[in-house]
Amino acid sequence: MPTFERVLELLPKLQKQLGLGRFLGALAIDHKPRLLYHFVLTTGSPVAVLGPQVVLKVYGDSPRGEGPLQQAWRDRGLDVPRLVCGEAGDCSWLLIEHLELHPAATLLTDQLALVDQLASMGRTMHRPARDVEPLLRPLDEVMIPRWKKAVAALLGSGQNVPSSWLGRAVAAYASGRAVPLHGDLAPANLGKSRSGRLIVFDASALQGPAAFDAARWSARAGPGGFGPEALLRRWMSVENLPSDREPWDLLAAECVLEAGSREIVRSRGTHGSLRTPQGAAAAGVSELLTVASTHWF
Repeated sequence: MPTFERVLELLPKLQKQLGLGRFLGALAIDHKPRLLYHFVLTTGSPVAVLGPQVVLKVYGDSPRGEGPLQQAWRDRGLDVPRLVCGEAGDCSWLLIEHLELHPAATLLTDQLALVDQLASMGRTMHRPARDVEPLLRPLDEVMIPRWKKAVAALLGSGQNVPSSWLGRAVAAYASGRAVPLHGDLAPANLGKSRSGRLIVFDASALQGPAAFDAARWSARAGPGGFGPEALLRRWMSVENLPSDREPWDLLAAECVLEAGSREIVRSRGTHGSLRTPQGAAAAGVSELLTVASTHWF
């Protein structure tokens, strides 16, 4: 059975099992093999501890480390939403408390303070989690196919991406000691609670070098502001990451990927997203490729 059909077939069973009541809408409509729905819980729901409204996320494959990893982080005191998770019918699912958060884009008004917060959280996120690690996807297996697509987009737009950079990217994503990673740090996956707390969610649940989360955030948030290198340097000092070649090779790889991702958004004429707003989608490509060239030439 096709992946998304499995997801749809499982939905009524989860609604009954979890006590999901009124449907409030889909929170994402895209081509990914998962659904993201907003519900009100029924009276007497077995998961009432999550609050009156919840978000159901169902993937058409199993197992996924996203739920167990975020539960482990919450147990360690990180500000992540409450959730329950499980597997059924060759699918994996998460039921997450619905939080009213301030738009993540507002957090970029003070980049250095935000980097300090994220890097401090990194000390906890990147600690070993042995019970969860078998569910985490290897960083290089996830990133290299995406990196190749990004490079194809750049080449198609006339940008110069040396063929030797593929080997550098492969080595970077496979480098270092493997630890749990968020894997997708971006404004879209952060929010501020009403009390001002920074909430992190939607972890990709990968396993690789700790510097990856720092490099990914720096490549995404740096262009047009303090710059990717300044943000990475700041993160490294706060989390006390090694100052060898590893973080800088990862930054170079992520700058190429981010540049290609922006080019894809621009070429499709889409309206962008919270991860890459439309105004920034076409901007920053040259800056990102310059940073990559600085470390890979």
